[in-house]
Amino acid sequence: MNRILSFCPLLLSLVIPLQGASGDQDRAPAQGIEPQHIQVELYENLDSATPFDLSKSQHTLSYLEPAFGFVTIPKKFSKNALPLDRSSPFALRATHEKTLAPARYQIRLRAKGRAQLTITEGQQAITLQTRPQRPNKSSHDALPPEPYQDPTLPELMPASVPHQEIELQFYSEGTPVRFELTALIGGKGLVPDPAELSVSIAKIGELPHLLSSSVEIPLSPSHWRHYRSERLFAHQQENDARRKLASQEVTQAWNHYHESIKLWAKETLPPQPIPDKGNTGDTGNPIDAFVRARLHEQERQPQAAISDTAFLRRLALDLVGRLPSEAEIESFLEQPAAERRSHAIDRYLAMPGWADHWVSYWQDVLAENPGILKPDLNNSGPFRWWLQQSFEDNIPMDRFAAELIQMQGSRHQGAPAAFAIATLNDAPMAAKADILLQAFQAEKLSCARCHDAPEHRHKQSDTFSLAAMLKGKPVTLPASSTVPLVEGFRKPRVDVSLEAGQAIHPAWPFNGLSPRHYIMDLIPLETNVPPSRNEFARHIVSPTNRRFAEVLVNRVWKRYLGAGIVEPAEDWEYEQPSHPELLTFLAREFTLSGYDLKQLAKLIVSSSSYQSRPTTDDLRQATPKNRHFAGPNRKRLSAEQLVDSLFSLVGKPLATEELNLNPLGDRPLSQFLNLGTPKRSWEFAALMNERDRPSLALPSAQAVVDVLTAFGWRQSRMNPQTEREDAASPLQTLILANGVLGSQITRLTDDNAFTEIALSAPTVEALVERTTKRILTRSASMKEQQLAALFLSAHFADRVVVGAKTPLRENKGQDRRVSWANHFDSKSNTIRLEEERRLRLGQQVTNRLSPSFREAYEDLIWTLINSSEFVTIP
Repeated sequence: MNRILSFCPLLLSLVIPLQGASGDQDRAPAQGIEPQHIQVELYENLDSATPFDLSKSQHTLSYLEPAFGFVTIPKKFSKNALPLDRSSPFALRATHEKTLAPARYQIRLRAKGRAQLTITEGQQAITLQTRPQRPNKSSHDALPPEPYQDPTLPELMPASVPHQEIELQFYSEGTPVRFELTALIGGKGLVPDPAELSVSIAKIGELPHLLSSSVEIPLSPSHWRHYRSERLFAHQQENDARRKLASQEVTQAWNHYHESIKLWAKETLPPQPIPDKGNTGDTGNPIDAFVRARLHEQERQPQAAISDTAFLRRLALDLVGRLPSEAEIESFLEQPAAERRSHAIDRYLAMPGWADHWVSYWQDVLAENPGILKPDLNNSGPFRWWLQQSFEDNIPMDRFAAELIQMQGSRHQGAPAAFAIATLNDAPMAAKADILLQAFQAEKLSCARCHDAPEHRHKQSDTFSLAAMLKGKPVTLPASSTVPLVEGFRKPRVDVSLEAGQAIHPAWPFNGLSPRHYIMDLIPLETNVPPSRNEFARHIVSPTNRRFAEVLVNRVWKRYLGAGIVEPAEDWEYEQPSHPELLTFLAREFTLSGYDLKQLAKLIVSSSSYQSRPTTDDLRQATPKNRHFAGPNRKRLSAEQLVDSLFSLVGKPLATEELNLNPLGDRPLSQFLNLGTPKRSWEFAALMNERDRPSLALPSAQAVVDVLTAFGWRQSRMNPQTEREDAASPLQTLILANGVLGSQITRLTDDNAFTEIALSAPTVEALVERTTKRILTRSASMKEQQLAALFLSAHFADRVVVGAKTPLRENKGQDRRVSWANHFDSKSNTIRLEEERRLRLGQQVTNRLSPSFREAYEDLIWTLINSSEFVTIP
């Protein structure tokens, strides 16, 4: 094998030694691998002195890739499906043997950190290495130069910052060549991410392809984006399968435990008698018997049922958090009238959006508050991905609560351990105890943090004894968490029963709610956590704690009916249920189902009470006696429902930047999280830029966050919240009508679904009907048809520009050179300001529609989206 070394300007230059093949290099590729795949192995707990010597290490995972392009690493899971951290650094080794046609080839190795590629043909081997990536400890670095673009290969994707690239030329004799890549991923102060690790090959002068057995993936920007997207999706699917396989034993244990609960509940909890008064309407649902019996007593009539299309709109928004698509509307209407609603309920309960829509609710309730810019007061870690997978898997809600309380897994990769974080908090577990008690017991401890609660029965000792249970040992009351009594000054109006420096031991203070019971010991909890933390979990989720089932039932009821049977849902200190028998019935059904959230949701949304027209009364403010549920409380779209619906309407992805101020990966995750590129609006986080530097801005993400914030989403969730402020405001109207996001949605670009609708509509009436149905989930009224047709008819006949072509889309995207490391550089500010300018200018409008028609049709879309009907749930 003749070798010729060549290095691009400004890239790494190394001496490449020639060595005999031995040791690992003699091993044949693993058997049973399909020819088009690459064998990959991961090694952890490396020897720091000789990290590339893997001969004495056992790989912890073996898997396949189609090519030498590594954009992500398979996740590591515990036996209860929680993501875990790998040791840092860990090693990736990829091997492949390939017979090349006799010719001179050029190999490119790209890596952001230390990597080693060995090429062996016959008895000769060449090894080349890249340098370790350096952690960053400054914010005053210079902006890195633009990636080097090879002038001889303009279609080649440049190696992005901070990647190093080494080129190697060699002549193959036409005999088998073995390629072995070993790369160190992560390390102290670095993000454990392969980024754009790759090996590509080409004959001299040709465009390189990723090294593979048979598939051809050119190393061009468009092909790399497609490959990266495909691999990320494939890894996500494989991760889902692997975590479900990993947790089979735990899942079976919980299933067995729930069988015990059912036997216990049938013996212990007598069935709630169904009222005879009134009727159950058309559904035969026991819920309606309870509600209508109460209406009968008050001589009230239930609200009439909403129309089928209004029901579908309400159901889609409530179950999957977005508007129904045109295909879903048509499929719904094709079903027999007597069955279409039940079919729709089952269909939406089975959709992935079910999980997405619940995440945002529990982010509020559990105060999930990750910050992408150096954690501040009460920032938590990101446990959002665990929330999403929990609802996607529909794990029982008692297991959900128990795993949250145990706080295990990775603190930064999306596990419940992230819930344990409460930065700059003097007593973090006291804060977590308050959150947990509000979420699952409707007991509010907030006022018992620094003193005994003046308006509740809780003592400060209650809060800190729970904090000690979560901590797993006694906690000391910090001076900053008490109200001092200063001699000679006025006595505080609150009672102070603990002293600063006092030790408080673990203890469960609510035996009246949850007395110790043998069935608690049957709960299948992890044993590698503090025993007192497990005891906390047992008291919360035990079926003897009736409050747990009642609180969760009440939360779900409030979410779908707009008001709780008990209000407020998070604090039951002085409140009584409006329908105590209904609450008891639902709690028992929920317990018997094994705390199955989907079964509970199906029971509620199948009722006539849910499927009725909204009541004109605000049931949230009504006394228990007057909270009648003749119909649901009227609701407006939540911030997440609005944003997700807007993007689904136009058929576009959210398409924002990655939520990451450390794209170079040279700061640890404890300082700068990478929350990824959002696909649904729950994936956004606070973008607050207190330093007011353009270089720390994410313009596209900010446009979405501005709308979310205007409609009640919180950029900072330092405290738990069950109900958001949902009153209409002028800002909501202004930002939807005139903001950057509103302009993006209504602008008819070539990737906007309404553009294709306009091009394909046979008549102006058909266009108006389809547009109205897509946006408002109903047919256009006669008046709407007349007005819209009058507005569009003058331009409809000649709307199509004959011969116009779809222009190539320019994808400049985000300049990933800008990072915290260089955010003081004026060039970094200039780059971000230019990105914001392009965003405000918007995408190029389609040239396939005449400007006069396009502008008129955009006005129609704008009018419908900005109507009060659009932002209101039927």
